[in-house]
Amino acid sequence: MTPTKIDRARIAAFVDGELSPEEAAAVAMHLADHPEDQAYADDLFAANTALATAFAAPLHEPVPQAIRDTIFPPAAQERPPAQVIPFPRRPATLVAGLSLAASVALAVALFRQPGADPFTPGPVAAGSELATLLDTLPSGEVRPTAQGGDLMILATLPTPDGFCREVERIDAAAGAMVQALACRGPGTPWDIAVVLKEPLTDAATEDGFVAAEGAASEGLTPFLDQAEAGLALTPEEEATLIAGGWNAPTP
Repeated sequence: MTPTKIDRARIAAFVDGELSPEEAAAVAMHLADHPEDQAYADDLFAANTALATAFAAPLHEPVPQAIRDTIFPPAAQERPPAQVIPFPRRPATLVAGLSLAASVALAVALFRQPGADPFTPGPVAAGSELATLLDTLPSGEVRPTAQGGDLMILATLPTPDGFCREVERIDAAAGAMVQALACRGPGTPWDIAVVLKEPLTDAATEDGFVAAEGAASEGLTPFLDQAEAGLALTPEEEATLIAGGWNAPTP
């Protein structure tokens, strides 16, 4: 019978105790007749012993308090919970022919108050500052708003019903950050589908914008998934869409 070839990988598995008793016996017999492979196995045994000795003590040491505080902040240092203005998830089936924007308007019509903050779920007033910014502001540009704070469009994305724009407003004076998703279809006005609010952190970027944390840490991704949004438009595609008055055909 032709003897089974023993390679370095099998020797390493033998040293690590990963072979069956029959396989381990075959390797042991091989090592007895092959001094070079026996020396290789001895080196592996020595390395394993050295590693076990080096890391045995740290593995049994308690986790440093600084690391524990980072993972589990003391109650006194915890951030106040983010405020989320809820928007009901899109049901699996909608009334035939009802667009995303129309569904949103229907869902929030009872909760929108006249004269309220424009960053509220529901239709955006035609001719308002927010409607103008949504119509004309390229993604990545920062603009101050009459309501206070700076606004930036994060991205424009196509949906089966038209287009959606991710919006972020930073109000340093009020210490608040707002993220919103505004959508529209061909020939229809903008409609805010969801708004996420939370306190402003101290980690501001050079342009005054910060990364979302807490409830806004996932951003608007779940709502974009719900709207079946595609990849963000390129600057060129977005510029063409803005110049055409958002009259491009539905993707």
